[in-house]
Amino acid sequence: MIKPICLLCKGSRDLCKKGRCELLNSINSRFPPTFKNEKIKDLFGSSPPSLFIGRYGYPSVNIGPMLSRDPIPAAWRLGTPGYWYGKSIEEIITLRTELVRSRTKVSARHPKGKVLEVTQGLAMSIKPVETEVLFEKEIILRPAVVLDPFAPPRGPTVGIKTAELTENPKIPRKVDAVVGDTDARTVDAVRELYNASISTYHLQRLLSSGLLGQKRRRRLVPTRWSITGMDDIIGKGLIKDVRDLREIGEVLLFMGDFVGNFFYILYLPWAWSFEMVETWLKGAFWASETASFQDHEGFKGRTTYASRITGAYYAARLSVLEHLQRLRRQAAVIVYREITEEYYAPLGVWVIREAVKKALERGPLRFSHQNEALQHIREQVRKKNWTDHSVLLKEVPTQRRLEEFPGPSGVPHAP
Repeated sequence: MIKPICLLCKGSRDLCKKGRCELLNSINSRFPPTFKNEKIKDLFGSSPPSLFIGRYGYPSVNIGPMLSRDPIPAAWRLGTPGYWYGKSIEEIITLRTELVRSRTKVSARHPKGKVLEVTQGLAMSIKPVETEVLFEKEIILRPAVVLDPFAPPRGPTVGIKTAELTENPKIPRKVDAVVGDTDARTVDAVRELYNASISTYHLQRLLSSGLLGQKRRRRLVPTRWSITGMDDIIGKGLIKDVRDLREIGEVLLFMGDFVGNFFYILYLPWAWSFEMVETWLKGAFWASETASFQDHEGFKGRTTYASRITGAYYAARLSVLEHLQRLRRQAAVIVYREITEEYYAPLGVWVIREAVKKALERGPLRFSHQNEALQHIREQVRKKNWTDHSVLLKEVPTQRRLEEFPGPSGVPHAP
């Protein structure tokens, strides 16, 4: 049964004290198995490349490569969120449940062993790698659908004894160099790789597998934490750049939707600030009743975790910052996300990152005043009073701008 507490927990905080999310487990029955039970002694398949680091029991965590049940052509499709955009929930889950998660227990603070070497090799690779995992004894591989509010869906999990890469991973020179630099801080390493056009998803793998930062500080980072952590690290770096740019000179509205998520991204001609408001309509995956949540930051940024919107906040903020940097402008930005009953299974925060990115790429509607843009949004959405939850809309009109104050000659500053 869906309870109001589910919207606050989203399967990640165990607020119901049951040790598991019954709602996530129940979704399995909606998707037919993609294969039959198989008896196997080992597994030889393609990794997109992909890996998974668990969080339960930290600092003792499960790690291991994720691979298909057989070598397959174009395995990169299994690990590339940009490719999944535009597909249905059923298509995405069917595609992703081809991936089997392998696991063995290691120390996050002092990891070692063959499985770690294989996992880190996959983390560094830019192309799919054929991989083999070995079991201690013959097992029965059963189909499963594993859903997560942060990470993409995946298939069954199997315990393994060891693992091997059966071909050499393709590692970009820049990745090899930065991973080999054990004196660089994590934020500096991330910035250097990001500026070298290494994708956010690749950087997540590197952070998760303990390959970034100063040697004595390197740790394995659970996949769920690394996803939001990387969005935040890159975002904070971009904020420093964006705050030095000229303010945008008009009101812009971008719109987009994906798998029952509707996005309205409002750019206001003001100094950098960011807000995200979410409304979960009754019938959406976590929602027994319609409810709204909000998190925001001002010009100086956040010092605490966005605990109401959680990972979606950082994913949306990153896509917005990347867009502002391309425009060479700063703005006050409000993202309104309305989640409908069409979104009946969580797919991970990549949905927000990619959907906001695509909406911004489509181009804006232009308005002479923010009230006109807000009226346009109001005509599109189902929760008409969503603006009641906004903090920035209350603050922006009341703040005085620098150019309103007189200069030394008594004349207002030029904008």
